[in-house]
Amino acid sequence: MKSKSICILGMHRSGTSAVTRSINLLGAYLGEDTAFVTPLSDNPEGYWERSDIVNFNGRLLDQIKKNWDTVAPLPDKWHKSDKIKPFRDELVEFIKINFSDHQLWAWKDPRISLLLPIWKDALDELGIKSSIVFVIRNPLDVAKSLNKRDGFSYDKSFGIWFNYATTAFQNLSNFTYTFIHYDRLIHDWESELRRCSSVLGIPWPNDDSQLRIKMNEFIRPDLRHSFSGMNELKHANAPRPVIKLYELLLKTTKSPQPNKEINSAIGKLSSDFYSYARFFQFDMDRLWGSGQELAERDMRLIKKDQQIGALLTSYSWRVTKPLRWLIAIYKKGWGIR
Repeated sequence: MKSKSICILGMHRSGTSAVTRSINLLGAYLGEDTAFVTPLSDNPEGYWERSDIVNFNGRLLDQIKKNWDTVAPLPDKWHKSDKIKPFRDELVEFIKINFSDHQLWAWKDPRISLLLPIWKDALDELGIKSSIVFVIRNPLDVAKSLNKRDGFSYDKSFGIWFNYATTAFQNLSNFTYTFIHYDRLIHDWESELRRCSSVLGIPWPNDDSQLRIKMNEFIRPDLRHSFSGMNELKHANAPRPVIKLYELLLKTTKSPQPNKEINSAIGKLSSDFYSYARFFQFDMDRLWGSGQELAERDMRLIKKDQQIGALLTSYSWRVTKPLRWLIAIYKKGWGIR
């Protein structure tokens, strides 16, 4: 039985969780309940992403020396590197074990917007046909959400959004794909989901009563905390390339596939971005290295604190307390320091 997969792409805080759950309710397998990342207050309805996939992508980014919030593109043909081959082999086995028995399955982690090439290599090796749902959201709303959750400045969030969007778009070739705007899904989920199901070749259930009940429970307007238009994005002093890219992506949501003019315009933005990013690559690499050193130092300090805590609560420390008290008196009396 040949399986078919659906990847949900999109920047963090763009509504990929809602779209993934919607695709799941149409019949795509995601995993067992115990496999998912635990919902938090910033996403109470669930992330609908597997912990093992999140872990894999995190380790892969570490190998490439990038953080999830990078504003710089990944190295050219990074997924063909010899250092990445063990990850590719691991991914092939992971897909075999977890999804090979399911005719239709889906997966999601926003970082796949950066890492899609290695997933495509693994899927091609297994002969699995894959489709893409690209989730779009106003970058200002993304920036507001990241500011609230992580304290990021709007400028940093605009940079992350631009990197994710351009990288993901450039990797769409050879996939069947469609675009969906998060705000439209919230406003009219049925129209958006029907359009996606048609493009992706997912049959709509003859009796959709249960689907309607579950979608109406899941898609709730009160969960959308920010809804910004193009004027708000411009008034927020977003960089011109960010505004232009969002304008182009909005056009893609109005048709099943973008036309050549849109492809060319986004390609030009991406090309310019990649060219300018080269100026800062050395500094970005140094910054990543410094971050790793600080993280390792913090871990050593935590470990030492734990060792000290264990010592202070140990039996030997408690029973020798009187002796330490006498030694302190002795030193004080003799003026010993």
